[in-house]
Amino acid sequence: MFTKVAIASDHAGYELKNYILNNLDSNIVVNDFGTNSTESCDFPDYASKVCEYILENQDYRGVLICGSGVGMSIAANKFAGIRAANVNDKATAIQSVEHNNVNVLSLGSNNINSEDAMDIISAFLEARFTKEERYLRRINKLSN
Repeated sequence: MFTKVAIASDHAGYELKNYILNNLDSNIVVNDFGTNSTESCDFPDYASKVCEYILENQDYRGVLICGSGVGMSIAANKFAGIRAANVNDKATAIQSVEHNNVNVLSLGSNNINSEDAMDIISAFLEARFTKEERYLRRINKLSN
């Protein structure tokens, strides 16, 4: 299980981010990159902070939260070496890591409730990349 998380949200994801911070297992090290209010802000600024950190600290996984999860996912996937998935359920969180070696989870605060978010994050942190040849081949194609 990954025990280090870099997390950020925009204004729409702020309340869900705080819920997550207050309910994550106490054994998980968390770096919070903001935002720190519900005042309107630009999601790419916060996605970039987490992605840059993840690229420098590969023992971390990232969690990004906005209203739909889509904007954060798009912003994160602009970074070479980041594979972000916008996830709304536990099974997709697991498969995104097992098959696609996702290192950043994007959540939509308008699409999931707080309890489901915690289940999704737990599944994401517990999942491991399946290093089968077919998955490695596909990941390599994404890098080219």
